[in-house]
Amino acid sequence: MISRLLNARKAFTLIELLVVIAIIAILIGLLLPAVQKVREAAAKTQCVNNLKQLGISIHGYATANDGKVPTSTRPGGVTTSPRISWAVDLLPYLEQGNLVKTYDTNQTWSHANNLPITKMPIKILQCPATPDSSRLDGDPQTNVWNIVGISDYGAITGVSAIASNVNTTGVLIPGIMEKNKTVKLLDVKDGLSNTIAIAESAGRPRLIQKGVSVGAVPAKKVNGGGWCRPASDIELITSNTAGTTYPGTCAVNCTNGFDYPTYNMAPFGTEGTSQPFSFHTGVNNTLMGDGSVRSINAAVAIATYAALCTRNNGETISGDQ
Repeated sequence: MISRLLNARKAFTLIELLVVIAIIAILIGLLLPAVQKVREAAAKTQCVNNLKQLGISIHGYATANDGKVPTSTRPGGVTTSPRISWAVDLLPYLEQGNLVKTYDTNQTWSHANNLPITKMPIKILQCPATPDSSRLDGDPQTNVWNIVGISDYGAITGVSAIASNVNTTGVLIPGIMEKNKTVKLLDVKDGLSNTIAIAESAGRPRLIQKGVSVGAVPAKKVNGGGWCRPASDIELITSNTAGTTYPGTCAVNCTNGFDYPTYNMAPFGTEGTSQPFSFHTGVNNTLMGDGSVRSINAAVAIATYAALCTRNNGETISGDQ
């Protein structure tokens, strides 16, 4: 009889089971945010390391090329002429020399000669905080999609004439990595530590506004994203806080670019539409011209950020970055 009572007592009552389940649920609820924070911190650290490696590579390239920085080549308008990104020149300095050995610089990035190379993903050009690292970019000129590997980082070429609230000149105010130009580190009169070389522009070619993907490629898209494309360079335009119109009071993290439904559409023409954007909370990881990396506050004033995007415009940089 006593043995039977002891055996019966080994089972949980319904109330005890519910209490255990409730405790486990509470523990999971406490642990999940902590795990998420650890993941976010790890992704941010890896992103910073990616940019540091890009900085080392850019300076390695400059040392080997009379102080010149790698810049993109993009003939204006609709063209079959070679369109070559700065990233192609940097491949040997990113331990990707095997790719560039067979790259045909006499052909554009989407030519059949180059697609076996340009379709390859390059891990150092991808931020781990960005969803779906397997996404691909395409060629809006030929309307062929999902053919080339992507980059979550864009070279800052300057401040666009479209950004009339921070640029009243009517033309591009040039940055370090100005397209179609030979730029040397010594040309950066504003100081290498005060001038952005590369900023995050994550999630492209998908259009992201306030962290949310809008529509689907190619109906809705940013003109840019492929690591091999000069169109993936960034001319700062600024946007409204919703990331839907330009120019505006937001420089960072409101959108990764502007919609480009029709090739050669005004006012962008054949230029890229990317903007600085990251999936990190409140910051955009940014490579400066001296090789240092800063996490720039998403609330940075547009005038301050625009000043950081130019190489010799003589602006005073405020301390709100």
